[in-house]
Amino acid sequence: MEPNLLNVSSSYRQLIDANRAEITVRIKGSSVISNNTALEKAKEVRQLVEALTSYGLDKTAIQLQSVVAEVNNGVLLRSSSATYSLLIRCDDLEQLPDLLGIITSQKQASLENVSWGFPDDPAMINTWVQAALELAKAKAKAMAQTLGVRIIGVHRVDDQYGSEHHPYAQDAEFRKSASFMRSGGSGISKDSLGLAMIHRKQIEVKVQVAFIISQDENFSI
Repeated sequence: MEPNLLNVSSSYRQLIDANRAEITVRIKGSSVISNNTALEKAKEVRQLVEALTSYGLDKTAIQLQSVVAEVNNGVLLRSSSATYSLLIRCDDLEQLPDLLGIITSQKQASLENVSWGFPDDPAMINTWVQAALELAKAKAKAMAQTLGVRIIGVHRVDDQYGSEHHPYAQDAEFRKSASFMRSGGSGISKDSLGLAMIHRKQIEVKVQVAFIISQDENFSI
């Protein structure tokens, strides 16, 4: 026999700050190097890598993603030009403005995108679930008191997670900023980049709880 149920839903929202970022950069190179040695052998790529590592970025934070060679008349030569795509990891957001300044100061570099990473701590997520469940309990208690029923147990619990965040800058704004730096602009700011140096997203934890109830015989409307 199916028990009498009181279905209650609740949600808990929390804003969290990004704690890391990944920067995508394209570089126009004057030669084709088709493997990771491009970080050392492709002149334009090497210049950026040296500038970043001289600043203090670990070389392991720089990865070659792709190489697209430009072919003339169907012939690919070692001296052909190429476009290199690099992924640069920034684990300390305090360094992000400086890293972006170094990248955009390179003549052949084009800043394509910055993607944000967020904490993924199970203990933190459990805290949010607990908060959502506490809200559901309080809501169920108020409903039960008003409806004249008693909560005697829990039949089922479902949870769901969602998040939303919005980039502060589009690719066109990044390219505009890079052009500004190459044309003699000095310094870098969130306004010139169109990029907020602190990025947040909202986490929402939803829970739905089916409480088992029994009728309170003393209740009357």
